[in-house]
Amino acid sequence: MKKRYWTLVVVLIVLSSCKTTEKDAITFVGELFAKNVIGLQGNILKQIEKPEYSWYISTSQSGEWKELPGIWTNEIVLLTSYVGNFIKCEITYIEPKSDKRIGVSVISSQAVEYKGNPNTDWFKDAGFGIMVHYLKEAIIPEGGAEEWNRTVDSFNVDRFARQVNEAGAGYVMFTLGQNSGYYCSPNKAFDRALGIGPGELCSKRDLPKDLINALNKYKIPLILYLPSNPPINNKNVSEKLRYAFQKDSATSQFNQPILENMIEEWSLRYGEGVKGWWFDGLYSWNDIRSTRMDMSLKHNISTHSLAAKSGNKKSIVTYNSGFGKIHGNTPYDDYTSGEKSTIDEYPLSRWAEDGVQWFLFTYLGEKWGGHGQQFITDSLVNKAVNIVNNKGVLCLEVVTNAKGEILPGHFDQIKAVGSNLRELR
Repeated sequence: MKKRYWTLVVVLIVLSSCKTTEKDAITFVGELFAKNVIGLQGNILKQIEKPEYSWYISTSQSGEWKELPGIWTNEIVLLTSYVGNFIKCEITYIEPKSDKRIGVSVISSQAVEYKGNPNTDWFKDAGFGIMVHYLKEAIIPEGGAEEWNRTVDSFNVDRFARQVNEAGAGYVMFTLGQNSGYYCSPNKAFDRALGIGPGELCSKRDLPKDLINALNKYKIPLILYLPSNPPINNKNVSEKLRYAFQKDSATSQFNQPILENMIEEWSLRYGEGVKGWWFDGLYSWNDIRSTRMDMSLKHNISTHSLAAKSGNKKSIVTYNSGFGKIHGNTPYDDYTSGEKSTIDEYPLSRWAEDGVQWFLFTYLGEKWGGHGQQFITDSLVNKAVNIVNNKGVLCLEVVTNAKGEILPGHFDQIKAVGSNLRELR
């Protein structure tokens, strides 16, 4: 088994004359390269109530420290802008016995390095994968909880996994839910926020868990899809989460923590079974992006990203900027969101920008969720080969029925793509 973490630490005590023992020492865990997550560990942390964290960077261990705004958690995503800098975390807390305010500083023993983004290596090697919009509004727009649970129960994960493997797809992206308020997996945080019971909006079956198990037989990774905002087409959900009904708009400090709790619950449950996240709708025009990027707010792009990475520190995330030229949307992106209405762009290299894997995402049909075919198969194959040969990653949306059977025309096309890419390797 590979060792995941290694220690990088200098411990200093400030604001107090207390001495630190090896038993009480607080250390960093995680590798110091950009796009990676590092955190804190130490026995003393388990004994502290309500510690406060502040993070800083400096070009030297003894230099002038610059505080990083909006980072208040015990973990941090190392951004490419931190490269060449040392990292410091200050932990302050009230000592229970004396009521003294204690401060401890932890400083990295080396500066943050740039290594590209090793967390995306598997993604680049996969080259080509498929995406499924498995949504209530698309599959059974009529009916309620009973109909939704029956539909989710009907999805044959083993047959779906066999089809994916036969097609040669290197990964699957799958929706947890979108705008209806219905999800294909249980989530206690969501139920609690709405005051509803299990199975009313979240399915009783944990479909992603079953998908993970089925896909693991073929070593095919899973990426999960979610919007960056609460569901907009369910009036009751909008009211309970204090969010605009039928309108994309910025999240608030009331509903953003709920979203993060939902994401964290799923991430912790699935652990390393989920290799990535694709967050939709982080657009500039609807103020979602500007609000999420406001680091003066307690819940922001950092806390959102850490919630997604809570179960798997190596998982990759992206935030969709919408249609347009392929580019990174936030400093926290591990890969481009890549939403396109067709394939009209190709990578010049693996990286769209430092640490951000080049990725294009489009649909096989005449539109998202379309049953037709927008590509001539030979042309599609050539486009896919061009992308993968230049170290980009391609994702093609396919349509399935309720049972998870890929439409024959779409299945034939992804088999053609997969077959030709296999011949290149």
